[in-house]
Amino acid sequence: MTENMSIDPQDPHGFDYLLGRDLGAIKGNYTYRCPVSKHYGFTYEDSFSHNAEDLLDPKSTLSQRYPQVSQVLRERLGVAFAKRNNEEYSRCNCQDNLGFRCDSEVFQKEGLTYYDDFIRLSAEGKTTAKAVCICPDLKERVQIYGFIGAGTFGATFIAREKGAPGVSLEDLEQFAIKSQVHTTRWMDRKKGYPPQMTPFREPNGDTRYIPEEALLLIYLDDSERFPRLDSVYTHGMLTAILMTPCVDPSSEAVSAIDESHFDRIKSKGAIPRIRKRYPLFPAFDGSHLMSDTKEPPVGEVEGCKIASQLLQAMIELADMSVCHADMSVTNYLMDQDLNVQLIDLGMTYFSLRKSGFMRNQNHFIPYHEYQMMPERAIELEKYDNWRDPCHDDVGIETIHLPMDERDICVWKYSTLVYGFLHGFWPWDEPEPVPSGLEWHARYNGPYNDPYYPVVKSRRKRMINEDAAINESLSQDCKDVLQATLSRDKSDRPSLEELSSFPWFSRWSAEEVESGRPLKRPFIKDFHDANREDGRKGFPWPSISLDQGMSVPVINSPIYNSSDSAGSSSVSSDYSTYSDESDDCEYEEAPPSQHEGGSSL
Repeated sequence: MTENMSIDPQDPHGFDYLLGRDLGAIKGNYTYRCPVSKHYGFTYEDSFSHNAEDLLDPKSTLSQRYPQVSQVLRERLGVAFAKRNNEEYSRCNCQDNLGFRCDSEVFQKEGLTYYDDFIRLSAEGKTTAKAVCICPDLKERVQIYGFIGAGTFGATFIAREKGAPGVSLEDLEQFAIKSQVHTTRWMDRKKGYPPQMTPFREPNGDTRYIPEEALLLIYLDDSERFPRLDSVYTHGMLTAILMTPCVDPSSEAVSAIDESHFDRIKSKGAIPRIRKRYPLFPAFDGSHLMSDTKEPPVGEVEGCKIASQLLQAMIELADMSVCHADMSVTNYLMDQDLNVQLIDLGMTYFSLRKSGFMRNQNHFIPYHEYQMMPERAIELEKYDNWRDPCHDDVGIETIHLPMDERDICVWKYSTLVYGFLHGFWPWDEPEPVPSGLEWHARYNGPYNDPYYPVVKSRRKRMINEDAAINESLSQDCKDVLQATLSRDKSDRPSLEELSSFPWFSRWSAEEVESGRPLKRPFIKDFHDANREDGRKGFPWPSISLDQGMSVPVINSPIYNSSDSAGSSSVSSDYSTYSDESDDCEYEEAPPSQHEGGSSL
């Protein structure tokens, strides 16, 4: 049992004390015999992991009803397993007090982690804990040497394998580590949340529990548009997802991290905060395609390449009946040659039924105002008319607005495309503003927010005016933007319809003139004696050397084969994804007589 630790939650340095006890790393695994809670509000009908297990069995009723999805999943998993040579994905071998691994069924159904200790930490403390409290097996395998960033639920670090003395850094394998809080299925069930950990049958036949994000990456293993999963380490209150890094070839990395220096600091006092322990390693996400001068940072051909690859990523998810729920400017990364990878699959939607993607409540956060939809702006305008001025210190994030999550995803995608083709967001004022008056990153949502007047003006333009489109763009490009950003949602194309627009084939027919714009240099002072050319750091491999697009073809014997790598257009003919008028999202095979025609 862990010792009782009392701490003032208001103490900004309180996390130092907790981390000084190696929170989660030493005492993190403990299993209680917890009774199953009766308060359980989640159903598995629209759970990807639950349905994938049935869809992998070609003889199951679900596979016979949805043969296209079944075939996609079986082919993709077969390709992923063929590369593993029976190597397991979930690798933490640490056991709890009763001898169970954290990824075991017993621990997931009856155990809980020290989450209550973790939530006491400050924001800085949580990020630091996600680096120092990961599985000891992972610490022995890799060395974290850079901090990429932290989101709502996880923090991402750059790491490399630990090589033998004298081995050149260029020869060591590089990884991105996404470390996030681990809650067991018992803990999620008690609160009525969708389970974070899902069962997965390893190539060797063992059943382990891994995050659903990692499960999705396994099925996307052969795609160039997503990171490739290496392994998962679930230990105590943290789970770490090890994957290929979407890093830049020109980025310079710190050659050596003196861990003994931090051990000395730790023995004398508080653990240093993460930004002092590891240098910031930049992730070149979509925000680097936005311009302070509100000028387009890339040409139309380059923008077409980015848009086409993002669209390809969305189609590859749709082939599995999955929709990305957080399509934002920070959730796609680019290398120097503008090859794109979509990241952060921790928030997704899945359903085999068209109605399964419908939501009556529309949720929105203020710093995503750039992706505001006209129909939501109309509803908020109604709230604005009868709001009580006495409560202007609060904002409205959830409203009643029935929407299809797939339509929201396409809308968010269209705002991203508009942004990097113009240098500013749709319905924004095109004139540059002083950096101190740029409101997108500063607006917090309340009605009394100092930036609310400019937000309200933008929403009114969105309601009453069409988005202004740069006249220098080609007509094919204008057609895409005008259709996807239509104020009437009935005029907007579905994902399948959007993939048939001819503009998306343009970038492969013309030479891409330039790569990603250089917005800010990344320079670190460090020493690397192994470099013979006198340069600092080492060149990073590009995430893709192939300029072509690889689109899944259901009739191909191997998913995403090399024969399709040169395909340039994203057409619905290449995808199993389909928008049918009935409630079934995929072509449904007619039931045989002995099945009785049962449906979900």
